[in-house]
Amino acid sequence: MSESFDKSVNQRKLRWGVLSAARINRRTIPGFQAAYNAEVIAIASRDPQKGRDAAAQWNIGKVYEGYEALLADPEIEAVYIPLPNGLHTEWVIKAAQAGKHVLCEKPLALTPEEVERIAEAAQTNQVQIMEGFMYRYHPQQARVRELLTAGAIGEPRILRGTFAFSISTPGYNIRLDDKLGGGATWDVGCYAVNISRWLFGSEPQTVYAQAEMQNGVDISAVVILDFGEGRKAVLDYGMNYGRRSFYEMVGTGGTVSVENMWQEPEVPGYVYLRSNQTGLTTETYPLTNHFQLQAEAFSQAVLTGQPTPYPLTDSAANVRVCLAIQEAIKTGQVVKIHGI
Repeated sequence: MSESFDKSVNQRKLRWGVLSAARINRRTIPGFQAAYNAEVIAIASRDPQKGRDAAAQWNIGKVYEGYEALLADPEIEAVYIPLPNGLHTEWVIKAAQAGKHVLCEKPLALTPEEVERIAEAAQTNQVQIMEGFMYRYHPQQARVRELLTAGAIGEPRILRGTFAFSISTPGYNIRLDDKLGGGATWDVGCYAVNISRWLFGSEPQTVYAQAEMQNGVDISAVVILDFGEGRKAVLDYGMNYGRRSFYEMVGTGGTVSVENMWQEPEVPGYVYLRSNQTGLTTETYPLTNHFQLQAEAFSQAVLTGQPTPYPLTDSAANVRVCLAIQEAIKTGQVVKIHGI
């Protein structure tokens, strides 16, 4: 993980375009605009009015009707893709073929085979592609990893996490559309899987899961990932209950926890360390925009020709676990995770 870098190395700003006027842009675009080495110069939407509204809201100079037109703009060097999950692979590959570097919202793809196609497109067209798990760039997460490495809680044993929000708008929602990669596992469960793999520093071997279904997709789930050697992740996530992004790692000598992994930039971050010997210690982190830090890290990699902070092999591993969760939900059995 390489969130820190010398900002004097290259002060030029990478020129970005955004494919879609998606709701998540209200968080990501301000992050790009705050980045020292990035600038959003164009946005595209299939709805011309939405595109114009978004451009006006964030003072973006170019508006394109349709994604192909934006990809054809030679001034744009990189694109951010917040499209529905089921459209990621298609447009990531098209962007790569247009010679654009790509930061794509999670999940990058819905199968390992799709990730492989994306990796081939990146190599063929000599572009950088990365999946957008913004939380990994917040200093509170880096601190948790430092504490675990230092043995502050002894040997890590159990990761408990809950990751949820509530779909509040009535009617059709792409998050509930199976054809577009809907469901809680792809929307919030991928975060739960990612933080588990990230903190244990290894891959789970088996999974057991149960879920509540709606419209043919899982709207909430409870999952147990077995990492072997007595290490497990016990996770619940969903799109039908109160907003939560909490995790706690329980070790042989204490616990370390974060109350809000999806940290809003307007709120300080906190890390809680509970030691069997010294009791509770609370560490506070100043206002930080992890979307900004993610944009800076990716832009710096492109501008300096260095590898991205997280390779596509990490994305493929995350997808395999999510697919195993879905198989466990369907079969009601413990599922072995293959290909890790």
